[in-house]
Amino acid sequence: MTDSRQQVRGAARAATGNEPSGPVILLPRRRPGYLGPVHIMQLLLAETAIIAILATLTRGIVAITAACAGATVLLLVTLGRRNGRWWVERRMMIWRYNRRRRASPARYSSDPRLAALSVLAPGLTVEDIPAADGTRVGVAQDDAGWFAVAARSTGAAMCDDPGERLPLEVLATALADANQPGAVLQVVRHTVPAPGLDTHPASPADQSYRQLLAEFGAAPVPLDAIPLDAVTWIAVRLDRRALAEAGADIGTDRDAAPAPAVVAALLRGAAKSLRRVGIPCQVLDAAGLVDALARSCDLDLTAPGSAPAARREKWTTWHSARLAHRCFWIRSWPPVEEAAALLDRLAATPAAVTNVTMIMVPDNDNDLIDLRGLVRVAAPAADLDRICQTITDLAVQAHAELFPLDGEQAPAVYASAPTGGGVR
Repeated sequence: MTDSRQQVRGAARAATGNEPSGPVILLPRRRPGYLGPVHIMQLLLAETAIIAILATLTRGIVAITAACAGATVLLLVTLGRRNGRWWVERRMMIWRYNRRRRASPARYSSDPRLAALSVLAPGLTVEDIPAADGTRVGVAQDDAGWFAVAARSTGAAMCDDPGERLPLEVLATALADANQPGAVLQVVRHTVPAPGLDTHPASPADQSYRQLLAEFGAAPVPLDAIPLDAVTWIAVRLDRRALAEAGADIGTDRDAAPAPAVVAALLRGAAKSLRRVGIPCQVLDAAGLVDALARSCDLDLTAPGSAPAARREKWTTWHSARLAHRCFWIRSWPPVEEAAALLDRLAATPAAVTNVTMIMVPDNDNDLIDLRGLVRVAAPAADLDRICQTITDLAVQAHAELFPLDGEQAPAVYASAPTGGGVR
């Protein structure tokens, strides 16, 4: 996804050997070629416009007028901004948006899950990679690279601690220690509240839940804070472009392991690091990976060989068969000691489905972790605006800011699913 705004870098000093770990801090991300939110090329073009005006000051009123008019147009194009985006960036987004809408319909597939997912990732393929212990690791490939997924379910639908968090620092350290160019780590927290917005008040599920609330409302963990369904996915991606920029070509280097095997090994290493701290998780095979993607994106499973139900992208939303989805980028963060509480509150938003996603890229040269947060809420179309206002207000109360990824909703839905962050 395009992004000219100031992102956030999570700087974590991980302990090595017996050295104690320092505090985790959040720093604004500094991107090559940018001064704050402004690209150096924008500054050069603005400087060119000013020089052109100065150069015509001694050449008469006609030349000055023409230079001023040209400079004004150049400055408007270069520095024009609307809804938090530069004019040029917005034009590129509109072009990409229209290209996606004009794209050919999704391909049919004998696997109804892949047929549904091809709406978001037309080139998606999934295969099983055998591991040394005889297990299988599902590895998916899309236009941007390869990824694999593990799941940590909260267990029963009514669990005692639905908000138990994964230790992100353990996962980040495991990925950084692998020292693999192009590696990306993603944690997705998928929540379906109970009762959900798409559950009819007269349905047996809703009535049963309300009966439990009335009977056990004084429980240590309030039942209205317990989701009907919750799962946490851990995804590891090997980014094709980052590999190329690092000078590595796993796909053609005869001495290197093939990319799917590398991704499978990275995911197994991340899962092993969680088991060491007492957190079990299951590495998904190909069928489990596809199920996780379909579940996250609310993609219904059509009959084999038939066309998937209509799905469409609008400028501010993406629509599955049942729900309307809207994605946000966590543009600014509260103090680090309050960040976990923010994520908990966002995950508990009373939508039909909520996905809170953290994407981490190790920067071993600077001993930092690049951090990006995405939030996706899904609800019946009539309720979505109210839900989006609620989640925006929650972020403001927590001293954070959510930025709607309008014009990029379909790519953002894919990025907020367990895909390793989608296309970077």
